[in-house]
Amino acid sequence: MGEAMHEPSGTTIPRETVVVRPARSADLDAMAAIERVSFPTPWSRSLLASEIAQTTAAVYLVATIDDAVRGFIGMWYALDEAHICTLAVATDQRRRGLGELLVLAALGRAIELGAEAVHLEYRAGNEPAARLYEKLGFELVGRREGYYSDTGEDAILARIDGLDDPAAREWLVQSWARWRRERSLNATLMW
Repeated sequence: MGEAMHEPSGTTIPRETVVVRPARSADLDAMAAIERVSFPTPWSRSLLASEIAQTTAAVYLVATIDDAVRGFIGMWYALDEAHICTLAVATDQRRRGLGELLVLAALGRAIELGAEAVHLEYRAGNEPAARLYEKLGFELVGRREGYYSDTGEDAILARIDGLDDPAAREWLVQSWARWRRERSLNATLMW
């Protein structure tokens, strides 16, 4: 099940292991279910299927616990930039660090693919997303008024630059170490 952690009383509790791996077609039902409860206008299963099939221009990763998909992230890339296009975590798994884990994994893949920058947008009212992206060093670079046609909400544009700098790799290593210290989960990356 994973390494153990010690409670203050001295008892040992096994830590759950989260596996982050590329999404595959067998994950689509779970991804679509998470998508439906996460967004006012969810992407369809067929759109998700076409997205994960775009292996030359996209990276889709899932976070699994006990072989069940608990969250996923999608990222498009071209040349030296990447765009995180979606991030969703099952409602019963939120506030455990899975979203942060998935973003860190996507940033790691972006660096491996040669991206110098990663950008994204999120709904102006999405405070958990705002806190997460700020924590991970994304800078606010703009706002698109009325961007989300389903609700009329503004989009906040955020970006992280300098991923081609060796300091970015060190930052990522430190971020992984911080995540592991803060969470009661183990993480395994497979790709």
